[in-house]
Parts: sequence; C-alpha cells; structure tokens
Amino acid sequence: MDERITIDVDRLREALIQETGPAAFVGSPWAIVDVAALEDAAPEELVREAERRGWDLRRFQV
Repeated sequence: MDERITIDVDRLREALIQETGPAAFVGSPWAIVDVAALEDAAPEELVREAERRGWDLRRFQV
C-alpha cells in the first residue's frame, strides 16, 4: 500500500540538521559537508535521507 502524507519540509530539514550538527562541532569534516548539503537539499532528498536514517516521517506530517 502506498501511503502518502504531507510533510513539513522545514521541520524535517531542521531535525536532520540538528542530528547531524553536533558531529560538525567536534571537527568531523564529513558532518560539516552533510550540514551544508542538508541546508540546500531538495525536499525529495530530505525525505530520502530521513528514510535512510530509519525515521518515521509521520513525525513531520502536517
């Protein structure tokens, strides 16, 4: 079954950045690149990243 929901992309982006950001502060160059990529990512890319991390996207449902 293909369940479709409307996602608050701004909230999703912020949550992904908040989870990734702390690694950037400890000097991980990959985390710095990841945060920059998340800031500019298209909504579809954010959804794919959240799914890759195993997140329940219903948390961001409008």
